[in-house]
Amino acid sequence: MREKRPFGQALLWSGFIMLLLSILLPWWNSYSSLERQVDKVNNNLSTLVATQKNTLSLFGIDELSVEQPLASPSGSWWFGQPAANHQYALAQTPVFYRLNTQAATRQWALISLPLVLFTLVVFTVLYLRWRQCERAKHRYFQTLLLSPEQAKAEHKHPLEQGIVTLHHSYKSKLEELQQQLELAQKQSYQDSLTGLGNRFAFRRDLNLILDNENQLATATLMMVRVSALQEINTEHGFQAGDQYLQDIVKLVRKTIQSELGATAYRVSGADIAVLTKGPCQPLAKQLGTLLNQELHNYQHVHDLSCAAYIGFTQLLPGQPAEQVLIRADLALAQAQGGEPNSWSMVLKQNDGESMGESQWRQRLQSMLTDNQILLQVQPVKVYKQEMLGYNEIYTRFPNPDGGTYQAGTVFAILQRLDMSMLFEKKIISMILQKIQNKPLSGQRWAINLTPASLQQSSFLIWLERILMRDRDITSKLIFELDEQVLQHQLVAGKRLLDMIRRSGARFAISRFGHGYGSFRLLKEIKPDYVKLDGLLVRQTQEDSTTQQFMRMIVDLAQRLGCFVIAEGVETIRQKELLESMHIDGVQGYLIAKPCDIDSFKGLVL
Repeated sequence: MREKRPFGQALLWSGFIMLLLSILLPWWNSYSSLERQVDKVNNNLSTLVATQKNTLSLFGIDELSVEQPLASPSGSWWFGQPAANHQYALAQTPVFYRLNTQAATRQWALISLPLVLFTLVVFTVLYLRWRQCERAKHRYFQTLLLSPEQAKAEHKHPLEQGIVTLHHSYKSKLEELQQQLELAQKQSYQDSLTGLGNRFAFRRDLNLILDNENQLATATLMMVRVSALQEINTEHGFQAGDQYLQDIVKLVRKTIQSELGATAYRVSGADIAVLTKGPCQPLAKQLGTLLNQELHNYQHVHDLSCAAYIGFTQLLPGQPAEQVLIRADLALAQAQGGEPNSWSMVLKQNDGESMGESQWRQRLQSMLTDNQILLQVQPVKVYKQEMLGYNEIYTRFPNPDGGTYQAGTVFAILQRLDMSMLFEKKIISMILQKIQNKPLSGQRWAINLTPASLQQSSFLIWLERILMRDRDITSKLIFELDEQVLQHQLVAGKRLLDMIRRSGARFAISRFGHGYGSFRLLKEIKPDYVKLDGLLVRQTQEDSTTQQFMRMIVDLAQRLGCFVIAEGVETIRQKELLESMHIDGVQGYLIAKPCDIDSFKGLVL
């Protein structure tokens, strides 16, 4: 197919052709007139020769000569042959003549010049108008490329139609890509198992709340720790663990459905976070109570020792995110020390909480490197001769101001920074070294184990290797673990107990007596020592039911071959009541306050 020429080029060619025609057509007319004049002169030449002077002007002859050639013409070359010298033989006589071309030239000029000017004016105007239209069209197309919504209602020009079609196609593809991007972004901020937001979405939304310019805006963070996940994964497989986690998520969603704007996230393997607007105290009481009931029902239906724990803390604009997360960890730690499925709330900014993760890591690493860990001893008063002395060792963490950090705060941060096992090993190594240097005989030393110790198989292997090194020192050791921790991690607790007994050490359940589940645990574990919770001891004076409950514990434990020690004894009345129950030992501020292990020389009666 032949290519179509652009209109502008065709216009220029048309103007050029018209200009040539404006020149050539008048010229041709004058040229033809001269040729006719030549024929007329040739036909009347004899008359002209006879009367040449009178008739030359009538025939338009400029010059006539007989037998004498004329000089070459000096002008009118544009007419060619008609304007040249002509020769004609008349009766054997040569005749020479030349026409006068001034009239023909004048005629040509008078016709041609107006036509040329008219053609130039017309085509110049047409060309300028075309250029103006082209510029306007060019600007329109440029605008159309940038703003297709400004297109005219009817798209007659193919290029205009192409631009609009291209924009529609581009817009459609852009919308499709935007949807894919939003979907990918949503998936990148979503936990695949639970459908909740993941930890990246949580940190994003947490920072948005904390960066709020409204200093009066308050929000609440609820953390839910699914405590049985590891146990279910170990005993029943990961599929059962996933189902358990999804069930807890459903309970969390059910609990927060009445709170507008509440959003749930899965921030780690076993932790679910909820961000919601409003003050912490009323929300904690409301949501904590509702979720606690749901978790109790789930625990009963699925025969679990505990379904989950709940921690609450307040969010205020301007607070560092790490402070908030540390308080949430503290709240969870407090909840884990209470009843199954219980909730706790931490609002107060404790000492050292203003430090961020990096500062805490440096401080804790310095404690490890420079042995900046304090060990204190609180002895037990024993009543039976066959029972050796019992001395419980506590850990304290000094701060730069000469005081100590709260132990619960430090252990929560250690767990958050994944440094629990480093400190656990360090503390046990220091205790063993101190005991080895103590000249006291007939004494046993109690070491508290944290819940994290049950979750690390590598720690149990390390502990067994350490205990096997010196059986004499190991025989003096008693390892204490909280009843609530054992209730929730019974399988791991039994594994730890077997290792401790195999190595020659002894085992104690501390803070014992939280309910009738304690009797079941006592039957399952059969520890060497049972330490009654200080809360039971404080209630003994006012509540006869508590007294009967404690008598049952003492009687059953002693029948199973366990020594029973009461913690938190602070009054003489408490001590007398416990002695009437034939308890094996008492511990508390009434007996002795904790003191530094280096200065400890035994219980002074």
